[in-house]
Amino acid sequence: MSGEEKTESNTKSKYPWSNYTLKWGRGEPVSTTQYVLYAVQIAAVIILSYLSVTLLGPLSYSGISLFYFVYPFFLVFTLWWGIWGILGAYVGCVIGAGLMVGLGPVASAAYAISDFIPPLLVFIIYRGLLANRGIDPLWRDLTNKEVAGVKTKRVTAWILFIVINGLILNAISAELGVGIENYLGLIPSGAYWGWWAGWFFGDLLAMIIITPVLVKGLTNLVERQGLINGGWIT
Repeated sequence: MSGEEKTESNTKSKYPWSNYTLKWGRGEPVSTTQYVLYAVQIAAVIILSYLSVTLLGPLSYSGISLFYFVYPFFLVFTLWWGIWGILGAYVGCVIGAGLMVGLGPVASAAYAISDFIPPLLVFIIYRGLLANRGIDPLWRDLTNKEVAGVKTKRVTAWILFIVINGLILNAISAELGVGIENYLGLIPSGAYWGWWAGWFFGDLLAMIIITPVLVKGLTNLVERQGLINGGWIT
């Protein structure tokens, strides 16, 4: 056995999530059931994006919500379903948080990039980098002491979760979203940083509160059904 094969074997024996990678998939074609599942999650994200912006009334403005509760949903969906979760995040923002709340098609398509970049980077970072360093790419170590008999690094997982998702990627999202809206003239003069803070803290609050509930309640169930992608596509 070569050194590379030994390393791969040791990683697989050490971490129960080693089959979740950045490969294209499991080497199997996408089934009709999977296509239906991916379509349903995209539709769900569209609805949740719309509700995230409209339910809070005066606390939401121009596609920006002070409690954007769809944010943790599409991040978790991305960790489950790769490119389909990323697609759902983008389409959901274009339609649900853009067109359906009165933004024009150009503005909606442009500022929705802010919901495309974070899940893309989350998938790459967790599956491509952190999974091989003892961090569960499905975020179960945020709530579980063990995953398939392997003790998790809960404190480290939470620190990385807050720093990577809550601070760095969330700041990128806010900068992209508010920056694009400002460029398009959709933000009142002098209101940039107020809108930026609303975006940042609205996403951060939703992510911290809702993500552990989603992971605890659904991830193991979805995995037991064999519905989590091995890679980007399947």
